[in-house]
Amino acid sequence: MKALAVLCNVVLLAFTCLVLVAEGVSSEAAYIVLTLLLIVVPGLSVVALVRGGGGGTWSFARVAALCNIVLLGFICWAIVDQYPHPEEPGFLPYLALVVLTPVLSAVALAYGGRRTAGEASG
Repeated sequence: MKALAVLCNVVLLAFTCLVLVAEGVSSEAAYIVLTLLLIVVPGLSVVALVRGGGGGTWSFARVAALCNIVLLGFICWAIVDQYPHPEEPGFLPYLALVVLTPVLSAVALAYGGRRTAGEASG
C-alpha cells in the first residue's frame, strides 16, 4: 500500500503543477492555501512514507497523516464551493486523484508502520 500511496502522491504533485501552469494561481486566500497544501502535503507524505514511521505520539508519519486529513477537508470544501463543476476533459480523473490520494496516504501513514503479531514474533 505504501508504494501505491507514494505513486499517487507523486502523480498528484505533478498534475497539480501542470494545473498551476495551465490555469494560474487563484486570487482568493482559501484557494491559495488549498494550492499550497496540494503542493506541500504530497511531498511531505512521500518523505514520510519512504522514511517510515518511527517514534512517539507525534512522529513524522503521524503529522503527515494529520496533514492529509486537513488537506482532505480543504478538498471537500472546494468541491462544495465550486458547484457546478466544469465540464473539462480530465476533471473527473484529477478530482478522483485529489480525493483518493490523501485518504490512501493517511491510511498508509497511520497503519503502514505497525507490525502484526505474526511479523513481530517471526
